[in-house]
Amino acid sequence: MIAHRATSTINTRVSSPGRTSRNLWRDLRRGWKATYFDYHVLPLIGQWEWSFWRETPQHLSVHVIVGEEEWRRAAWMLASWFHFSEFAWPVVIHDDGTLTEEARATFKKLFHSARIVGRTEADAAVAPMLQAFPFCADFRRSHPRALTLFDVPHFAPRERFLVFHSGLLFFSHPREILNWVAAESDECWFQEDAQECSLLTAAEARAELDLKIWPRVSSGLCLLTKKAIDLDLCDRALAQTSLPSGDPWRIEQTLLMLCAARHGKGGLLPRKYEVSLLGHAQPDSVSRHYVGPVRNRFYTEGLARLRDIFFPKEKA
Repeated sequence: MIAHRATSTINTRVSSPGRTSRNLWRDLRRGWKATYFDYHVLPLIGQWEWSFWRETPQHLSVHVIVGEEEWRRAAWMLASWFHFSEFAWPVVIHDDGTLTEEARATFKKLFHSARIVGRTEADAAVAPMLQAFPFCADFRRSHPRALTLFDVPHFAPRERFLVFHSGLLFFSHPREILNWVAAESDECWFQEDAQECSLLTAAEARAELDLKIWPRVSSGLCLLTKKAIDLDLCDRALAQTSLPSGDPWRIEQTLLMLCAARHGKGGLLPRKYEVSLLGHAQPDSVSRHYVGPVRNRFYTEGLARLRDIFFPKEKA
C-alpha cells in the first residue's frame, strides 16, 4: 500500500502567420531562457535512446493523451519515467485528433512497442459504448481530456493502468508507484494538487451524488483501475450538477476524483510527487507536474535537469 502522504537540434515546427504572431508574444512574455529551452533543447528528445529493450518490461500500460502542441513534452516525460523507474513500459499514445506524422514517427522510434490510438479508431470503438451515456458522449466530443475517462480504460490491456500528463517530469526513483504496480492493488492514487480545484463543493457532491469528495486531487499522475470508472456516475454528475459550467480543463479531473471516491480505495501520493506553484521543485521531489502558472519551469528547471542526464555533451 502507498503511504499517504549531440549538436543542438533546431526546432523546425511549421507555423502559420497567426501562430507565429502568438508564439512571438508568448516568447516575449516568458523570457529568453524558457524560449531557448523550448526551441533548442526540447527537440533533442528525438535523439534519446533506451539501452535495455531486451530486458523484461513492466506489465502495466502507461497512457498519455497528446496532440500537436505538447507531444515533445510528452516524449520527455516518458523518457524520464523510463529512466528513473529503471524499466521499459507498454506505452499507449492517445491522439487527441491533432497529432502529426512527425510525432507518430518519433514516438515509434523512441518507445519501440508504443501503440498509437488514432482519433478515428478511438471514435469508432468508444462512441458506441457511450450511447447510453449522452452527457459523457457530449463531453468526450467537446474536450480532449475526456479521453482519460473513456478511451484510456477501453484501450488499456489490463485491469490497472497509469495515466501521465505531458506536463509531468520525473527526477528520481518512483518507489511508491512501483510498489503499487507490484502489489496488484485495485486502489486509485493521485497527486495532491497545489490547491483545491474540484468543480464541485463537498456540499454539492453530497446533495446531488451522495458522495464525500476527496480533496485536492490532481489528475496529472493517475494510478487507476477500470472497476473504479463509473460511467453512470459520470453521466449523472454531468447532467445533475454545475460541473459542465466550470473550467473545462477541470471537468475530467473532478470526474476522476468522484469515481475514485465512489470506489473508495486509495488516496493521494506523498507530496514528493509534486504539484506546486513554487519557483523551484522541492529537493526531494520524485516528480513535478508543471501546471499552468509555472508551465515555463518545465523548460527552465525540468529540461535543464534532464538535459544534463540524457545529453551531457549538450550542456552549455
